Amino acid sequence: MELTLQFWIIVVYFSAVTLVGLAAKRMVRSSKDILVAGRNLGVVLATVSVAGEWLGGTSTVAVGQWGFKYGFSPFWYNVSTAVGMYIFGLTWAKLYHRMGVYTVPELIEKLYGRSTRILSALFFATAYLLLSAVQVAAIGALFGTTMGLDINAAIIAAGIAITVYTMAGGMHSVALTNFIHVFMIYIGLAAAYAAYMAAAGGYAGIYEGLERLSSEGVVAHPPSYYYSPFSMSYATVAAWLLGGITGVFAAQASLQPLFAARDWRTARRASLLTPLLVAPVGILVTSTVLAAMAVHGENYVSIVAHETRIAFPQALMMLGNPVLGGLALAAVFAAIASTEAPILLGIATMISKDLYHRWMRPGASDRQVLAVTRASILGAGLASIALALAIKELPVAVYVNYAMRGSVFILLALGIYLARKPSPRTANAAILASLAVAAIWYGAKLATGAKSYPFGIHVVYVTLAAAAATMILGLLYERMRHGGR
Repeated sequence: MELTLQFWIIVVYFSAVTLVGLAAKRMVRSSKDILVAGRNLGVVLATVSVAGEWLGGTSTVAVGQWGFKYGFSPFWYNVSTAVGMYIFGLTWAKLYHRMGVYTVPELIEKLYGRSTRILSALFFATAYLLLSAVQVAAIGALFGTTMGLDINAAIIAAGIAITVYTMAGGMHSVALTNFIHVFMIYIGLAAAYAAYMAAAGGYAGIYEGLERLSSEGVVAHPPSYYYSPFSMSYATVAAWLLGGITGVFAAQASLQPLFAARDWRTARRASLLTPLLVAPVGILVTSTVLAAMAVHGENYVSIVAHETRIAFPQALMMLGNPVLGGLALAAVFAAIASTEAPILLGIATMISKDLYHRWMRPGASDRQVLAVTRASILGAGLASIALALAIKELPVAVYVNYAMRGSVFILLALGIYLARKPSPRTANAAILASLAVAAIWYGAKLATGAKSYPFGIHVVYVTLAAAAATMILGLLYERMRHGGR
């Protein structure tokens, strides 16, 4: 194991942020404080809390992994979530905040009833465990690169560390640390981007470098492929946009800071400002990876080809200035930590409020809810580590998660806008149908080892279709039973 300068920079940064998180514990006096910061977050802290949740391992390590394979096309991940947050701010941000809820399943109960709340909480917890596993895997890729550890050993070590960090704080801690994280993300990634652009000779120089590598057989595609925004295919990009946009409306970890905002105007402003922080990161990451390919050539490509998850961290490690590389790697760690903490908190909130307090023990004391919340964070963290060891293609798992959350958007939309909404039984059937289809579609892809989903149809489409079809058929059946009324 090599303890590099870059590694020590990350350790110093992580230690400083941990101290801030621990200090925030003094602000926690009740479960309301730890879960929604006493509903008193201002626009700045609410914005960075939401933006930090989106700027995680997916926006950096996972987008870098696919950037190595497809070029610029993965930047659509950041665009889709940015557009989704903007639309949410214009439409439902006011409604969600005025409901005074802790979780999305609690909002669902107001539309469909207790049983749908409980089922949706189980559904969301499953979906978010996938996303949490992506973050832990991304942390493993980062530390595996900087320390020279086996990536699986790094996943275990880093996953335990981030779980302990999350248990140490609540929403107050998430808000304060994410303020630091977002600042570090832009300082580090922008510096790395500028350094690589200078070394490569700008985008024209990157194109020339990729053209040389293509002619030598080092990379599989010509530069026009890597420069195409649709190298992942139009259908995939469309699925990313659809899944990203609809998934925002049911994203517990992203919306929880908005539940914590001091009023609906603050929640709306934070929703509208978040895209300004989220959208540019995809271009910074993919540009840096392509520049590393052009600058370092076969040396870089041969290293990353064996483990594509390290594409972005490896590019940062190969920066000529180790201090600059360390700051950039600290920015990646900041991005991952700023996402993993609210994800684990979101999972724990649904377990403690929707399952434990609402279902298992309605008379639980505030102290008991706090204890269950912290125990749930621990359990979610350990489960995430196990999943991270099994998941190899990071963005694939993310879009299974988005597909599952996006399907709940249909339930919410019908429940909010229809004068006579579907019954709880129909809503429950739609949730189960979405979960079953997502598992079957993703499972078939894993079992066959295919590059695409069955019949070339993305999991986002089939999952949304399953939810929509179930809700529509259920609604028609209910109206037939009541004589068309």
